[in-house]
Amino acid sequence: MKPSKRMWALGAGCCFVGVLAVSAAEAPHASPAPAPAPSTTAKAETSATAAVTEASPHAAADAPTETAHAPVAERPAAAKAEVHPPAAHGAVPAPAPASASGSEHAPTQAAPAAHGAAAESAAVHDDNPSAKSKAAEALANLTLARSFRRNQDWGQAIPLYEAYILENPNSPELPKALLELGRTYTQAGANEAALSRFYSVLDMAVNQEGSSLAQGREVAYSAQYEIAQTQMALGRHAQAARLFRGMRKLPLIDVDRANIYLSCARALKLSGDKPGAVEEYQTLLQSFSDSPVAPEARFELAVVYAELGRRDDALREVLSLFERQKSSGSSDETWRYWQRRAGNQLANMFYSAGNLPEAAELYGKLLQLSGDARWRWPLLYQVGLVAEQMKDFAKAKVTYTELAAAKAEGLSAEVAELPKLAQWRLEHLKWAERMDAELNSLKPSA
Repeated sequence: MKPSKRMWALGAGCCFVGVLAVSAAEAPHASPAPAPAPSTTAKAETSATAAVTEASPHAAADAPTETAHAPVAERPAAAKAEVHPPAAHGAVPAPAPASASGSEHAPTQAAPAAHGAAAESAAVHDDNPSAKSKAAEALANLTLARSFRRNQDWGQAIPLYEAYILENPNSPELPKALLELGRTYTQAGANEAALSRFYSVLDMAVNQEGSSLAQGREVAYSAQYEIAQTQMALGRHAQAARLFRGMRKLPLIDVDRANIYLSCARALKLSGDKPGAVEEYQTLLQSFSDSPVAPEARFELAVVYAELGRRDDALREVLSLFERQKSSGSSDETWRYWQRRAGNQLANMFYSAGNLPEAAELYGKLLQLSGDARWRWPLLYQVGLVAEQMKDFAKAKVTYTELAAAKAEGLSAEVAELPKLAQWRLEHLKWAERMDAELNSLKPSA
C-alpha cells in the first residue's frame, strides 16, 4: 500500500473522529461519505429484502440458525429507550437480551482472524508475493480496528475501518466491515453516518449473486435491523415502525421475530399510535407467549393501556405477570423484576389517579414478592396510606403498627425513616378518631 494513499485515508478518518467531539446535532454532518439519496435508499431497502428472501424458495429452512439470529445482533445500549433487568439484559437487548451489551458473539459480527485470513488469501495468487503482503497488511489493520472497537475506542477504530474499506473494495470481508463501521458510528453518536454505511451493506446485497448472496444474507438482515433501530434513535419513529414491519417477511426464528414485534410496538407508541402499539404487543404475547421478552412486553402493554385510560385492561395485564406459568422461557429472576416494576409503576399510577381499590390490590401483590425490608417497608407504608384514604382505619392501624415496630438497622436513611413516619401516622389516626367521636357526640339525636 502506497504511503500517500494510506495517509490520505487515515487522515480522512481522523478528521471525522475529531468532529465527533462536537454536539450530537452536528455529528451527522461530519460523515466522510454522504448518505444515499432517498430514491436509492428506498430501492436498497426494498430490493435487499426481496433479494435475500427470494434467493431460495426455502430460505427459512435453508438458512442456518446463526443466520436467523442476525437481526438482534449487538445493539448499543443507547439505542434502547427502556430500562432492562440486570439478569435478563445485563449480558440485552434489547430488544433482545444480548442487544444492549455490545458483545461480539453474534454471527453477523467480525469473523475470527483465521477465517478472514483464509478468505483474503483465497483471492490472492500464490505467485504474487506483493499481493499476499498487501492482503496480510489489510487484514492486520482490520483486526486492529476490531480490537479498538471491542475496547470502545471509537476514535482509533473508525479511521482504520475507513482505510480498510477504501483500500479493499473487493474484499470478502467488506460487508462485515461496513456493518461494523456503521455500528461504531452509532455507538459514537454519529447516526447519520451510520445510516450511510448500513445502506451500503444493502446496496452490496442487491448487487451480489449466487453464493455471494447466500454468504451475505445474514449481514443484510442485520443491516436492515440496524437501519430501523438507527431511525428510532433519530426520532423517526413512524419510519422505524414501517421498517420493522417489513422485516417480518424475512426468515427469522421465533426469538428474533418476537424482538421485531417488540421493537415495532415501541416505535408505534413513540410515534403516537398507541392503538397500533397495542395490536403489536397483543400479537407478540399471543404468538410468542414463551419468549424471553414476553414479561417485558406485558409490562409495556399494561402501561399503554393505563395511558389510554383502559384501567381494567392494564390491571389484567399486570396481574397476568403475577400468575405466570412456570413453563415460560424467561428466567425466574427476569419475571420477578418485571413483576416488581409493573406492579409498582401501575400501583403508583392508580394511586395518583385516585383509583384506590386497584392500587390496594397491586400493593398487596407486591408485598408477597419479597420480605426484604428495603422492598417491604415502603410498600407497607403505601398500603397504610391507601387504607387510610379508603376509610379502612382498622387495616391502616395494623399496617402502620407492623411498620412502626420494625428495627431499622443497616438500611438507607430513606428506608430507616419509614418506621418513624408510620408511628406519626398512628398518632394522627388516634387524633382523627377522637375528633370523629367528639363530632358525633355533638350531633343531635334522631
